[in-house]
Amino acid sequence: MNIAIIFLSIVTLYYCGAVVFLWRGLHRLRPSGPPQNLAYSVIIAARNEEQVIGRCLDSVFGQSLPQERYEVIVVNDRSGDRTADICEEYRRRYPALSHVVIPETPPGVSPKKHAVAAGIALARNEVIVLTDADCVVPADWLAVIDRNFTGETDVVQGVTAYEYVPGMGRFFFNMQAVDFCSHGVVAAAAMGAGLPLNSNANNFAFRKKTYDSAQGYGGARKVVSGDDDLLLQRMAQKRKGSVSFMADPAGAVITRPTPTLRGMFEQRKRWGSKTVNYGPRQVVFLSGVFLFYCGTAAAFAAGFFSPVFFPVFLAMFASKVIGEYLLMLPGTALLNQKQLRAFILPASLLQLPLVLAAVVSGVFGKFSWKGTRFRRVVK
Repeated sequence: MNIAIIFLSIVTLYYCGAVVFLWRGLHRLRPSGPPQNLAYSVIIAARNEEQVIGRCLDSVFGQSLPQERYEVIVVNDRSGDRTADICEEYRRRYPALSHVVIPETPPGVSPKKHAVAAGIALARNEVIVLTDADCVVPADWLAVIDRNFTGETDVVQGVTAYEYVPGMGRFFFNMQAVDFCSHGVVAAAAMGAGLPLNSNANNFAFRKKTYDSAQGYGGARKVVSGDDDLLLQRMAQKRKGSVSFMADPAGAVITRPTPTLRGMFEQRKRWGSKTVNYGPRQVVFLSGVFLFYCGTAAAFAAGFFSPVFFPVFLAMFASKVIGEYLLMLPGTALLNQKQLRAFILPASLLQLPLVLAAVVSGVFGKFSWKGTRFRRVVK
C-alpha cells in the first residue's frame, strides 16, 4: 500500500510540473508581426463533402488578401457523391482553383495523408495552408497567417472553434466545445514552451521547403491519423523555435462538432491512436500525464477495497481540476472562448474516463472514419 501511495504521489507531482510547464508556455507566445507579403497554396482534402464543400470554398475565395497571392487545390479523395460536380462548378468560376481527383489510395498509406501529399506536390507557392472541407474560414484568415510568418517562422498553427449546429443539445455541444478548446490550449502552450505536441489541420500553415526538408510525412504515412500532429513534430525537429501559434481571433477557423455521442467517441479514439507515434520527447511527456490519469482512476477503484485511497483520489482529482483551470482560464481568453469556462468542471469529470477509454481503444482496437473501419496503422 505504501508503495502504491508513493507512486501515486510521484505521478501527481509530475502532472503538476507538466501543468506549470504548459502554463509558462502560454505566456511565452509571440504576437503577430507585420505583413510578410508571401504567396499561399491552400490545400483542402475532401471525401464525400457535397453538403459542406460549397460553403468552405465560398469562405476561402472571400479572402481580404488579393486573389493573385493564393491558389486553392481541392483534392477529391475517392468521393462517391456530388463533391466532384460542385468542385468543377467552382473551378469554372475561379481560375485559381485546381480540382484533383484521387481514384484510389495505394496500399499501406493513410488516405488523408495521401490526399494532402498529392495536393502539396502540385502547390506552386511558398507557403502551404491546410484546412478541411467542413470548415469556414474568416475573411482575414490568410492575411493573419501572413502576419505570423516572420523570418524565424516555418510553421504556423491557428485556432479552430466549434460552431453550434441547430437542433443539437446545448449541453452536449458545450461539452464537446470545451474539450475541443482544451486541445487548442494545450497546442498553444506546448508550442510556446518549445515542445510541440498536437496540432489541427483545420488551420495549419508551413513553408513548403520545410515540408520537403522533413521528407513530408515520411514513415508516418502509414499511420491513419496524425496528418497534423506528426507532421508538425517532424518539421519542428528541423529547426527549433520555428513553430508559432496564431491566437488572433481574426484568423480563427470554424468547424462543426460531431453530432452523436458515438461519433464523438470514434473521433477521440482516432485522435488517441496516433499518440504512440509521436516523437520521443512528446511520448515521454504525455506518458507521464497518462500515468497520472490511470493512477487517478486506480485510486478511485482502490478506495472500495481500502478506504485510505479515497483521500488520495480526491487529492489527485483536485490537482487535475486546479491544473485545468490554471491552463483554461488564460487559454480561453487567448482563444477568445471565455463563454466555455462554465463547462470546465463538468468536462473535467467526464474527460478522465473518456481519455483513458479513447487512448486504449484507439491504440489497440479499431475506429470508424469516413465510413471505414481502421486500426491505427494501415497494413
